[in-house]
Amino acid sequence: MQKAELVIIDGTQIGVLPDVVTYNTLIDGYFRFSGMDAAYSVLYRMREAGISPDVITYNSLIAGATRNFSLEQSLDLFEEMIQSGITPDIWSYNTLMHCFFILGKPDEAYRVFKDIILKDLSPHPVTFNTMINGLCKHGYTSNAIMLFRNLQRHGFIPQLVTYNILINGLCKVSRLRAAIRMLNEAIDSGLEPNAVTYTTLMKSCFRSRQYEHEFEIFSKMTKDMLSMALLTAQLLVLFLS
Repeated sequence: MQKAELVIIDGTQIGVLPDVVTYNTLIDGYFRFSGMDAAYSVLYRMREAGISPDVITYNSLIAGATRNFSLEQSLDLFEEMIQSGITPDIWSYNTLMHCFFILGKPDEAYRVFKDIILKDLSPHPVTFNTMINGLCKHGYTSNAIMLFRNLQRHGFIPQLVTYNILINGLCKVSRLRAAIRMLNEAIDSGLEPNAVTYTTLMKSCFRSRQYEHEFEIFSKMTKDMLSMALLTAQLLVLFLS
């Protein structure tokens, strides 16, 4: 980040002044590599230079605060953005929803999700996956599946990550048969399950002692041509975990 700062200083000396894009890049970089204090110092300098933050600035700040588990600060920044007359975009709402789930407030997260739909903000697959994952993690797996089916009826085409989230959620509440049906659905839709998919299912078999499903899952793994080295490694993890 020091090199980035030097480039900006050199540019300033020859009359190339940093703009909002420059400051946004620095804020995001400092949050990722140097911490919150450094990122906020850039925000202060930005305002001192007479450059107003935009929605991308606030998205970087909110995401950075959330990654650092400064969750109340994330909520304050979201409110500050609105008070400043800046309209949140889909990424602002995605991060806010994620923040509420971390805070253990799934009802608030669902309220944000409904706002996204009502405001016609063109939800991204990340939006749906965040909501489904949050519901599963808080024990609302049945609600997550109901939402998933409703989204499918409205044209949502799930990615493998969506199926992995649901399979993991079902396994955690000991619904292994339903998880295997979800696996079959993913395969039938043309998706190729990965090591995460199979490891989740095999762990569930071992932990729930439902060994009758192991051969079925193992045969699907070999049909999908996962290497034997990978299979062996995953099984070792299962035995040792």
